[in-house]
Amino acid sequence: MAREAGVSAFPEGWAPGTWRITGTSLDGGWLPLPVPGDGTDTAQWVAENTAALRESWGPSWSADAERVVPAVLSAAPGRRRPEDALAFQIWPAPHPVCVFVHVEMGRRAPDDVMPGPGDGILFESEGLGAGVLVPRTEEIGGAAAVGYDILFGFEDDVVVVVSVEPTFSDLLGFVSPSIQAFVSSLTLTGPDDRELRALTPALLEAEATNSWIDSLA
Repeated sequence: MAREAGVSAFPEGWAPGTWRITGTSLDGGWLPLPVPGDGTDTAQWVAENTAALRESWGPSWSADAERVVPAVLSAAPGRRRPEDALAFQIWPAPHPVCVFVHVEMGRRAPDDVMPGPGDGILFESEGLGAGVLVPRTEEIGGAAAVGYDILFGFEDDVVVVVSVEPTFSDLLGFVSPSIQAFVSSLTLTGPDDRELRALTPALLEAEATNSWIDSLA
């Protein structure tokens, strides 16, 4: 079932309704993280989503899932960042593993530099236009973890950044088609109710077919 991803938070100084970013995921397992202070009862949120995942997984639900899933869900609201316009915990398969995705919009500082040639590869979003996918790695529990950021630059230094938190490469490769479909659906609407298109990034040698993330599959 499709899930509409409406705006749930705004960068400091941006009034609700002035700028809007929306998107849709057609895949199951996308759980929007509660916005701090919105009145969400965390215990109820955990219970409802545990029940939903239990039903979705069917025979794959196990005693380990009954123990691990509520614990992971309980920690999820704390992963939402103050700057997030949208934030999700994604459960891509009937196993107790998940991935976190954040969407931030705002104006970049004058000394912030957008990615250039060699920093990433071109990513084409149907809704936002051309952006740059930049991989990042970190070590988690002694193992290498991989994630990426997709940055879109607009006029007047407006930016949209989609961040996928580093995770195990096999899991990232599995869930990335769903994430990239969601990113392709994103649209940014300005104060005049006009949908904005990103400026072409400075990646002259990059082509949309050269998808770095394809190498993880």
